[in-house]
Amino acid sequence: MKTRRVFWKLAIVLLCTALVHGKENPAATAGYEKALQQLKSGDLKIDFKALRINCAASKYECEADADDIKQLSSLLNAKKFDQALKKVDQLLEKVFVDAELHYIAFIANSESGNKEKAEFHKAVIRGLLDSIQENKHGQSEEDAFVVINVHEEYTFLRFSHMQVTQQSLAHKDGHTYDVMVCRDMNNKEHEVTAYFNVDIPTQSLRDALAN
Repeated sequence: MKTRRVFWKLAIVLLCTALVHGKENPAATAGYEKALQQLKSGDLKIDFKALRINCAASKYECEADADDIKQLSSLLNAKKFDQALKKVDQLLEKVFVDAELHYIAFIANSESGNKEKAEFHKAVIRGLLDSIQENKHGQSEEDAFVVINVHEEYTFLRFSHMQVTQQSLAHKDGHTYDVMVCRDMNNKEHEVTAYFNVDIPTQSLRDALAN
């Protein structure tokens, strides 16, 4: 497990390097920008899966920095909601498809009495997570959830009240999967194995290595 974590840390560094050099798919960037504009204008009926997939292939970031999340969590715990709102709004201008950021925005807005904004972020969270789950159950490679980065796996599992206890990488029919053994936090005697299709982050890593 330690080796695999090191592998993904290296992957993240390489992916960030690729982004710095402006590697992108112009069509995906245009599609992402259009959908994002619609969403920010209040259109919650956009295709959230396309939003995520296009983000992964665009010039935009799709995952918040772990240190920023930690700082925001500290601000929430200290009940410094105004400061949390200011910072999370700044981060959402750069990274919009990270459900964890929207959850922090939801909490901060709720505690500050901004009901309409809180409901917006709640709806975005639902849209992002539903677009990962679709009509799947994640119980096999054929039924795997499709993610655009590893962070989405952990965010999805946390919102599903699952705690990862073991993880491994699997390959089948030309696809790559993260296999997550989890403990159900609502019933700790219950163990669940969830499959995630990680073709997108794996291909991004290959592209970064080839760059």
